[in-house]
Amino acid sequence: MITQELLSAAKLRLRKTQSNILDGDIEQLAEVAIADLKRIGVSDRFLTDCADPIVKEAVLTYINANFGNNPESERLTASYNMLLTKIKGGRYFDE
Repeated sequence: MITQELLSAAKLRLRKTQSNILDGDIEQLAEVAIADLKRIGVSDRFLTDCADPIVKEAVLTYINANFGNNPESERLTASYNMLLTKIKGGRYFDE
């Protein structure tokens, strides 16, 4: 579930202070990031509000890497993939 807090954090990360039609793109990217975390098996309890700092950082990094024409996209994608590796080695899965 995409919370207003997560969307606000994403907008801050993108240095986007005003609301406009592009907010829908940010929300869509957050949904894709959460779906990707589900794909690797992350439990819904960590995705409900994305309060866990590593999960939240993964979502924000994904959004930053994929929003607009970010010249740092390649580096941010590598950071996202590293966060996924950390998540895979953690306590984020149902037993």
